[in-house]
Amino acid sequence: MKRLFSAFAAAAVVFSTVCTAAPAHAENIYEGFVLSYTVSNKEVSITGCKGNDVMLQIPSELEGCPVTSIAENAFEGNKNISICMIPDSVKAIGAKAFSACPNLTTITLGSNVAKIDDYAFTACPSLLYIDVNKKNPTYSNINGCLYENGDTLLLYAGDKNAKIYEKTAAIRKGAFFGKADITSVTLPNSVKTIDDHAFSGCLSLKRITVPDSVTKLGKGCFMSCNSLQSVNLGKSVTEIPENCFHSCTSLSEVSFTDNVTSIGDDAFYSCAGISGIYIPSAVKTIGRDAIGKRYDTRSNASENISGFQIRGEKGSAAEKYASEQKISFLTGRDSRGDVNSDGKIDSVDASAVLAEYALLSSKGKGRFTEAQSKAADWNGDEKVDSVDASAILAEYARVQTL
Repeated sequence: MKRLFSAFAAAAVVFSTVCTAAPAHAENIYEGFVLSYTVSNKEVSITGCKGNDVMLQIPSELEGCPVTSIAENAFEGNKNISICMIPDSVKAIGAKAFSACPNLTTITLGSNVAKIDDYAFTACPSLLYIDVNKKNPTYSNINGCLYENGDTLLLYAGDKNAKIYEKTAAIRKGAFFGKADITSVTLPNSVKTIDDHAFSGCLSLKRITVPDSVTKLGKGCFMSCNSLQSVNLGKSVTEIPENCFHSCTSLSEVSFTDNVTSIGDDAFYSCAGISGIYIPSAVKTIGRDAIGKRYDTRSNASENISGFQIRGEKGSAAEKYASEQKISFLTGRDSRGDVNSDGKIDSVDASAVLAEYALLSSKGKGRFTEAQSKAADWNGDEKVDSVDASAILAEYARVQTL
């Protein structure tokens, strides 16, 4: 493949090496691309391009002026670029500069890039590798991913089973945004913050465990992960922010501690599968349409999810929210299946139900308390039998696959 800017030698004959009084907005034709740019204070900012070549090599100078920045949205949505090479002269890359480039696989960053704005390379599902000049003091390549200051994951590039570098302290905005092939993510205990929309649009992600080290979740950080089934939030999370799990339509298991004090607007919007969720009394505020709501295309407005239930305690914010939204509210936790009250459903519970059923069948009287009998009656037919035991085992198996 020809180099994109092999015409530079010829261009040097035409243009002076001294930065001249160039027009504020200009275009230059190079092999495969027509680059548009602006000149200000004798520095060039690339603003976009036209063309269909696959390799984009940003020039280090144009018309004798150094190319020092790539503007916001400059190459957003470009469907042709596969390889992007950014020279040492570039100091800044604007927001969404290369966002939503579906075929971009490789990025090379020069030694002087000192600022990369939010979402600069997000929603690039084919991105596999990022190379950073080793002399760059701000950005680096760790395990093929782009890091800022050695501990902030700016952009993930890798395979579908993501294992995050063990010294990562923060996951920045949009780090995994639109990585539709990601099926699993392992977060180390070093992570403290997960920023806005960090995992939004990870369409194949099925489960996530947020470690106890994480103290802050950003807005919409798991939004539109529509295969996400199971979420376990660590004990240091105190707020579930707005849009956090918006449109996670497969979500059926959510676990969080009594340390959570607020649930933001639309946090669980369109999450029908978590009907029956228990919201602890520690939660003092629940935002607009936070849970039990979905969008009705006929009325162009939010509506209650049919049959949705919220569990909680009397006098709690959960009860108040359910009442205001006209959502069914039940007092206390759902103990169904948890016969031994250890907070989980497993084979021990199923075995206990089978043993109780054997006693009832042979002697007509069992050993369960009233509460245990209620928990054992999975199908609600007011008796404890092998059908309940089988159902509890099936539920245990289902949870294990999440």
